[in-house]
Amino acid sequence: MAQALVKQDETIPAPAAEGGSVIKGMIAAIVLGAGSGVAFGYFAVPDAAPAKEIHTPIEESKDKAQPVTGRFPNDAQEIAIPSILVDLKGEPKTRVRLDVSIVAVHGTSGSGPLKGEVREDVIGYLKGLNVSDIQGVRGFQNLREQLDDRAKIRGRGAILGLLIGGLVIE
Repeated sequence: MAQALVKQDETIPAPAAEGGSVIKGMIAAIVLGAGSGVAFGYFAVPDAAPAKEIHTPIEESKDKAQPVTGRFPNDAQEIAIPSILVDLKGEPKTRVRLDVSIVAVHGTSGSGPLKGEVREDVIGYLKGLNVSDIQGVRGFQNLREQLDDRAKIRGRGAILGLLIGGLVIE
């Protein structure tokens, strides 16, 4: 028991060198973290392609004086349809607001019955949908394709397509 006791005249060395080892440890952690970040960036992130000068079709058409070809002919006209508000089927009552316009052949009357017929087709189609039918990218793409096809059929050749300007689900 006497051996286990420390004599008073013997001193225990103070941990003076501990402060320096903590700083060295922090520096080592910072260097290791920076090195890991550089290695991750080098191996995980793909190489960026060199920047190329981008020529848009509009710029090229100005140089060559050729018309820009797009989805619709240059002489097509856009006919706006008033906003459509519809309650979707399903238990949680969900309301949809859809802003659409039709792209028609040049010379088509914008105030004729065609606009009303397309609007009624869109309302009828939306009333049969659930929220899950139009959720996500796939659902929105399907909605756009279905409405576009219905508008083309209803237009009997006068409608080139249907554009969705806005879709709000509340």
